[in-house]
Amino acid sequence: MKVVLIYPRFRWEETGPLQEPLGILYLASSLKKAGFEPRVLDLSFAQDLNQVDSELKGAHLVGASSSSALLGRAIWVLEKIRQLHPSLPVVIGGPHPSADPLSALKQGFDYAVVGEGEGAMVELAEELAGRRDGLGLKGIWARKDREIIPAEERGFIPDINQISFPARDLLDYAQYFARGMIQVGVMLSRGCPHKCRFCKPMQDKLFGRKIRKRSPENVAEELEQAVKITGRNFFLFRDDNLTSLGKEWFERFCRELEQRRLKIYFSAQARVNEIDEELILLMKSCGLVGMAFGAESGSQKILDYYQKGIRVEDTVRAFELCKKHKIGTHCFIILGAPQETREDLAQTIELVKRIQPDSLSLSRLTPAPGTYLFDEAKNNGILNCSDWEEWNYFTSRTPIRWKYLDEKDLEEAEQTLRRLVPGSAYYLRRREKIKRRRSDEDFS
Repeated sequence: MKVVLIYPRFRWEETGPLQEPLGILYLASSLKKAGFEPRVLDLSFAQDLNQVDSELKGAHLVGASSSSALLGRAIWVLEKIRQLHPSLPVVIGGPHPSADPLSALKQGFDYAVVGEGEGAMVELAEELAGRRDGLGLKGIWARKDREIIPAEERGFIPDINQISFPARDLLDYAQYFARGMIQVGVMLSRGCPHKCRFCKPMQDKLFGRKIRKRSPENVAEELEQAVKITGRNFFLFRDDNLTSLGKEWFERFCRELEQRRLKIYFSAQARVNEIDEELILLMKSCGLVGMAFGAESGSQKILDYYQKGIRVEDTVRAFELCKKHKIGTHCFIILGAPQETREDLAQTIELVKRIQPDSLSLSRLTPAPGTYLFDEAKNNGILNCSDWEEWNYFTSRTPIRWKYLDEKDLEEAEQTLRRLVPGSAYYLRRREKIKRRRSDEDFS
């Protein structure tokens, strides 16, 4: 049975470092292990949708993965599939359907996977291969005619060491490297116990609150395989909080790398209050060269509003430790909280002056569907997003209506911060509501 997995990043101006779609690759490897014939159709570099026609020949099931910002593109692809193969079942998974499966199904998808997709996708494929309708599976919402059929929650995979490594051989890594990607993505754990209101509880639906760790031996084995497939030994560990793995884990990881004579370099992301000198040195001995931190704001009032669970001084200390041991630093800053004032913006500017990061990412606080922030903004009548692409927090301009700030205040703060950290990425913010719609030329 042929299953086509589509990543709908079609004609999309990427913001942030270019990364491969790991979720799709995990699904492909799980399907292959179960005896199916997976194909990966990555539309990241496609000029048209002709590939959809050729790849769908002989397919029995199509899967797509989408964030909220990419949902509009996923719908374009769905329309193309319906034109070519009206009865072909199409399932959507990823962050958006996990947060809001109802809205995804209303767009015309047949199934929506909530949470981890490896086991769910295999079960759905098995059901359809047996000529059953795929209804009633845990974690998979369905649409039958005009009826939406909710699903029971599906438990998370207890031992993620049992998940097959991403099917990197099905992805054209050469295209990614040619377009500037320098780090190969790897996930070492799943889950986050923290309570940040801009990603919870949606993130809990994806991977849960409990951290599930892969073993150092399992990770090293994947890294060794990834080096052989991609020819690169520079990795981006894409965990939300890598330091949560702990010192004992990294001690074992270092030993495993030494035993395999595997030399790697990596950068990662961590919380500023979970780092100390011993852990920094231990991670550096494993190959750490860069660390990104979500500082978010220099105002303690705003940090408390975000429910970050950190202090401003934690941020200062984390950056000082990295600089002391020559670890590159990246800083994430969020501007535009509902109660943020000019004084709060000034405190954030002062923080960046103190920590002097090597690079900086600036985003506007954007209420992602499925988060506490989204519900709050909607209930308070301050939500200002109407098009899916406006949920891109790097380019959204006015995602919410502010009480104490205006656009000029935020623009001036952004310009000041960029001057403080030359060379940081700059993404143009949209000055108007998005008016682009899919044209027939997009399907040619």
